[in-house]
Amino acid sequence: MSGYRDRLFRAYVSTHLGTYRAATAAALERDRGMFSALYRRFLPARRDAEILEVGCGSGSFLSFLRGEGYTRAHGIDLAEEQVAVAHGLGIEDVEVADALPYLAAHPGAYDLVVALDVIEHFPKDEVLLFLDRVHHALRPGGSVLLRTPNADSPFHSWIRYADFTHEVTFTPLSMRQVLRATGFADIEVVSLEPYVHGAASAVRWLLWKILKQAIRLYLLVEQGAPGSGVFTANLCAVGRRP
Repeated sequence: MSGYRDRLFRAYVSTHLGTYRAATAAALERDRGMFSALYRRFLPARRDAEILEVGCGSGSFLSFLRGEGYTRAHGIDLAEEQVAVAHGLGIEDVEVADALPYLAAHPGAYDLVVALDVIEHFPKDEVLLFLDRVHHALRPGGSVLLRTPNADSPFHSWIRYADFTHEVTFTPLSMRQVLRATGFADIEVVSLEPYVHGAASAVRWLLWKILKQAIRLYLLVEQGAPGSGVFTANLCAVGRRP
């Protein structure tokens, strides 16, 4: 890892993440509803499936998985501060580890590898290496679940440049490209749209549907095609190891 990334990740909570998003028990509870609405359909049917979350941070997604009944979920993160926060919240199945060697050391071990807000931190050559290693660590039929900034969003730059450790962003097309190149099949790339969980969110959901059609109209006028249809600031991608 390059010197500047190592320096920033060592103090990731105190210099960046912790300055705008506190990791608390209440935050874990709020996140559960969001994770359920956006990601539950991509989870394994078996509750004893082997799941690894790479870049698990403070353990919010792992807490959600435990709440859903998954008993064999484990997390790794490069940042010691992040792992300490997770342990402080009572999420013990988390350890400090570098993703690339860790995945290489666990061939065919997992039914699902989750990497939320991770792949954008790798330079281009390491993106392919990371996905190769994920593929290597999955059992046949296992899946990878990714979330990353979406370059097809009209305002994606606020996420792309909000973190100095971000190296690259993806469109749905380029995401499918790198997943195919690393051996994944049955690829799905979807928006992470507002979901209804109350009156205010219902209004946001309705306004988003209107804005989405306005973006499609703009692209149709300018480009002659309505675009990918995936316009949210983040996208979600899933691929399966054949």
